[in-house]
Amino acid sequence: MTQAGELVCVVTGANSGVGKSVTQFLAGRGATVHMLCRNRGRGEAALAEIRRKSKSSAVSLHIADLASLVAVRRVADELGDLDRIDLLVNNAGVWLSRREFSQDGFEMTLAVNHLAHYLLTNLLLDRIVAASGQVINVSSESHRSGDLRRAPLESIFRGEGRYGGIKAYSDSKLANVLFTFELARRHGGLGITTNTLHPGVLSTRIWNQSASPVSLFMRLFKPVMGRPSRGGRAVLRLACDPDLQGVTGKYFKVFKESESAEMARDKALASELWELSAELTGS
Repeated sequence: MTQAGELVCVVTGANSGVGKSVTQFLAGRGATVHMLCRNRGRGEAALAEIRRKSKSSAVSLHIADLASLVAVRRVADELGDLDRIDLLVNNAGVWLSRREFSQDGFEMTLAVNHLAHYLLTNLLLDRIVAASGQVINVSSESHRSGDLRRAPLESIFRGEGRYGGIKAYSDSKLANVLFTFELARRHGGLGITTNTLHPGVLSTRIWNQSASPVSLFMRLFKPVMGRPSRGGRAVLRLACDPDLQGVTGKYFKVFKESESAEMARDKALASELWELSAELTGS
């Protein structure tokens, strides 16, 4: 595995779960890491813990509510002093049992899990290109249950029709994979690489975000779920393993490359999603 010492990294959802784990791993290996978190109190607590455990002061905190495109643009501006970004880990995610809407009027799960990361990636793209860097999008095996063809794409993003928490989450994870593959097709020639992965079924805070029967059921199994560090190691491997240097546009199931769902490989859908995301985010 290559050394992370000279890497400049940005990690979303970095105060818990996979995001916190990979931030600590990277910092412990000497990387400079910029943590993006929604809650200041939790973010500051995680920052202090990561600095202490990694014995690194090269970790900083930025507050951004990804339910707001204005907040995404603001945090991208905060990162404007960076002349390069070697690694962007789009990890933050929500799971909601009831339909909610973002500050911009989009279905919340798709807004946070996809639109915010689409916009952030594009706002930081010039710095990623400058470093011939990487974008890693944390998805899920649940993308296989997603269906972004069941209705007009914009109506899905607007939260129209019947709502289900599992459906919305699966749709957002499918969007993550489609976005990854389309990013590789559109911008791979600029020297960047991008991959996506399922980090495993892990004991993370995402199961605490909802009071749905599914979330309550999953909480019962948290003691026997994988530790977030397993997902952190999977992301770290994608970022630093020399055997994966140059690999792009792939889906990984934890540590192994895997074939994604058929719909995730629909190039026409990926292009449509990209163009709609650009329109909805004004990017």
